[in-house]
Amino acid sequence: MIALILVNTFGVLGFMIIDEYPFLDAVYQTVFTLTTVGYQETHPISDPGKLFVILLIFGGVMVWSYAIGVTISAVVSEDLVGKIQEAIMEHRIKNYRRHFIIVGYTDIARHVIRMLLRRGIPFVVIDDDQERLNHAEQDHVSEVLPLNPFLNDSFRRASVDKSRGIISTFPDDSDNITAVVTGKIMEEEIKRRFLMITVASHQEARTKLIKVGADVVILPNELIGQRISALALHPPSAEQSSVLDRVAFGEFNNLDIREVVIAENSTLAGVRLIDSGIRKDIGVHILGIQRRGKRRLMLMPSPEMHIHVGDKVLIMGTLPQLKLLPAYLGMEQTEEESATIMG
Repeated sequence: MIALILVNTFGVLGFMIIDEYPFLDAVYQTVFTLTTVGYQETHPISDPGKLFVILLIFGGVMVWSYAIGVTISAVVSEDLVGKIQEAIMEHRIKNYRRHFIIVGYTDIARHVIRMLLRRGIPFVVIDDDQERLNHAEQDHVSEVLPLNPFLNDSFRRASVDKSRGIISTFPDDSDNITAVVTGKIMEEEIKRRFLMITVASHQEARTKLIKVGADVVILPNELIGQRISALALHPPSAEQSSVLDRVAFGEFNNLDIREVVIAENSTLAGVRLIDSGIRKDIGVHILGIQRRGKRRLMLMPSPEMHIHVGDKVLIMGTLPQLKLLPAYLGMEQTEEESATIMG
């Protein structure tokens, strides 16, 4: 663009100075000269003017040919297409609310995304590794920003200020630590906390991740071992897998478990389970109660048991029923802020 502007300006000024063309005539003469259209001159041209036209034609043709080549190359190049797709995705993300930012399209992230899609929860993936980006394209995952997943600006462009949380599942602990630290920096920048979930390869890495600010750190090997041992001790039938196991791992689209902490203003605070009326009112079931400060979870609690402030209560129900929980319990926060998804 700069070269085109310069060569056209050079032509207009040359015609005006050498042969005293009026401005509009000089522009007209320059355009059809540079485009090699070959119209007749609007005014007589002197010998110095002819030499100038020769110079202008040689220089102009080279500049125009180069400019056209660059334009065609830019239009058909994958880089431009990728930039356009990236811009469109960023525009879509600006309308997202309460979405998750997935840092890195790893094997674990693929399963996380599958569950988020089944629940209709919005998300966006940040990753610049070409191999992982190819996997995302093969999986038809379009909610991807091809950005460095460890830069502050990448999180900003993913609308971190409107997000529900960050999920990082890199196989390398150092990458997860970097992602969590970046998330903490973003928390300070936007003056708001959000959920940060990540994985660790061993216990020491989990400790480090918690210290740098991760809210939930999962050891995949430990989780797999727990599930295998549970299946070994309580194997499902050959025809059908365990219903409880499928609920716990979120394999039902319309059934889930919530863990809520009883606040002072909660309708359940200080009442007996039998008097709570929660099952009659919204249809959910209380599966267990964990007393404040205690580690033991009391499953299938007695109807005579009192619920106290600070207790954690496991509640199971359909998704529409669980959406009624915040209002029923007198919570001011949204469902996602006041309850932890167990499945």
